[in-house]
Amino acid sequence: MIGQAYFLKQDWHLPLLVADRLVGPAGTNIAMTDSIPLEAVFLRSVHIFFPGMQQGITLFLALCWFLQPICAVFALRSMGEKHLLPAISVSLLSACFPTFLARINHSALCAHWILLLALGLYFKALDLQSRGRSWPLWLLAALTNLTLFIHPYLMVMVGALLGAIPLSIFFKEKYWTVSWVSIVAIISSGTCLLITGRIFGYWGGTSGGGYGIYSMNLASPLWPVHSSLFPHATQAQIDATGGQYEGYQYLGSGVLFLIIVLACQKRAWILLRSSLLRNIGLLLGCMALTGIAASNKMYFFHTLIVQTHIMVPGTEQMRSSGRMFWPVAYIILLGTVKNTYRIWPRAARALLGLAVILQWIDTRDLRSQDYAIESNLTNASTEKDNRLVKIIQKFDRVEIYPRLECDATNLEEDMPIIYAAAYQNAYINTMYKARSIPEGECHLAQERPHILDNKTLVILDGAHRFTSALSWTDRTQAHCGALNTFVLCTGIQHQLQLVPLSSPIPLPLNETIFTSSSNSFHSEILENGWSGSEKWGTWNEGHQAFLFFIMPENIKKVTITLVLRSTPGEPKHVQVFLYDKSLADWSVSQQENNYSLTILSPKNKNIHLRIEIDRVTKIYKDPRFLGIGISSIKLSYP
Repeated sequence: MIGQAYFLKQDWHLPLLVADRLVGPAGTNIAMTDSIPLEAVFLRSVHIFFPGMQQGITLFLALCWFLQPICAVFALRSMGEKHLLPAISVSLLSACFPTFLARINHSALCAHWILLLALGLYFKALDLQSRGRSWPLWLLAALTNLTLFIHPYLMVMVGALLGAIPLSIFFKEKYWTVSWVSIVAIISSGTCLLITGRIFGYWGGTSGGGYGIYSMNLASPLWPVHSSLFPHATQAQIDATGGQYEGYQYLGSGVLFLIIVLACQKRAWILLRSSLLRNIGLLLGCMALTGIAASNKMYFFHTLIVQTHIMVPGTEQMRSSGRMFWPVAYIILLGTVKNTYRIWPRAARALLGLAVILQWIDTRDLRSQDYAIESNLTNASTEKDNRLVKIIQKFDRVEIYPRLECDATNLEEDMPIIYAAAYQNAYINTMYKARSIPEGECHLAQERPHILDNKTLVILDGAHRFTSALSWTDRTQAHCGALNTFVLCTGIQHQLQLVPLSSPIPLPLNETIFTSSSNSFHSEILENGWSGSEKWGTWNEGHQAFLFFIMPENIKKVTITLVLRSTPGEPKHVQVFLYDKSLADWSVSQQENNYSLTILSPKNKNIHLRIEIDRVTKIYKDPRFLGIGISSIKLSYP
């Protein structure tokens, strides 16, 4: 919604998909925010007729609900099954397909109807190629390109179905000349994808990694997660990596019932073998998609079945590879319905009817969850939200710290703020993106306090928000106050009716404070420029890092002892400053040592130490630029 809201409020310009006020000044490509660029461009074209339209996500979700059963029927008829009963059954089963229902929070990936449409075009293309008619083939090629502008994951799945056509034709006809039209279509589609993707900025982003983590567990299609019939089955039982929720693939009890029934019938195996021989290309495509979905670490429940360090080129960009099984799941759905009716035409009414009932009951909780989420899209906002929106409306620029590019811990709290800023087209300095680009990456230098003008609102979130507010007031004389779970800072005294801030607790004397992930006491010490805490301590990122603490009362001078180490290699030259006054000059080696300095207490008792590191290093595959690590700090007196 956010990307579309910004996109619809700006004039046409190049680059076409860049929203200028979303993480300016470079702006953000709405393709990186999963804002369904194809729909966004269409809505922008007709925006003159509907100037009050803010976004089209609700419309897109309605379209997905409407087209899902229709495209399922089209796919089934393209397979040669044209009877009414199977059509009704597949429409209801597809509308109650758990994989489809579970994607409501990711609007672009709700477009499973595209996969069903692509499957229908695949079977149409095979059926008509013998008659010299190739329109389904070219339509599928065009669909592959258009799907890029809905979501790249869907494009890969549709492209796999397009690539299956010449293989199926070849293994059927036994020579390549029959496949030349489909090969030309694939080459044309691929060339167009490369060009359009380059023009519209799809190929510039980098993945945050995760291939092998956000994968599909091989037990997922069978294990009834989110099932109303089997409520005791949980995702944790089939999540061996901590990220296999992205590979959620439960087929539903109705579909599993049909699979079990068919598995007991010898004729079903004969039909399966015949179908596989006619669709070798589709079989190979499904095997490839399943392999990518399961990744290079294949688990069955929590048992590691296969592990390899070999990676298919490009798979690292598909960090949530578990989704790649979706076309395979829909092929299973279509095949079970078709073969059930073909083997038992008289008993099909009872079998398919029972399957639909089981699927309907099994997905009751998922459908209720979807209804609640969609209702929230149209519900009136709460009084708490309204107050924050009214405050944001007074400003033309909103800055959130820490930025999501640096720390996404507070994603759920920050997104409503960005949403509110989008609706009034206010500049915002951060956004959660599917892929990172150099212009929008985390630059810790941008996190530092700076002078605010009258139209800028700073919103501080997270565990360090109160100490960060002290930095803003000390360094820029900003006016800060609390609202809900946030701290708001402005350049002048606005009538915002904020709650005054309470001071943090002074750092205790003669006590060692550890900076490891297991210690949450006085975490405000690591003010800025530090990465996430680890078991041993915390690395800094970049050439600067800041420490903050409050001196105890009635203490005029203390000795500060820091336990530091550098990254492997040559020692780092480190300088320490207090309000631009140099206090220490150290050479920090990779062996952990104590480094001490003595300071006089300022009047306000607030200590902001700036640490300058001469060189930063990348360690192996770690994407961070690291300087020094700190494991503890201690204030000593006398």
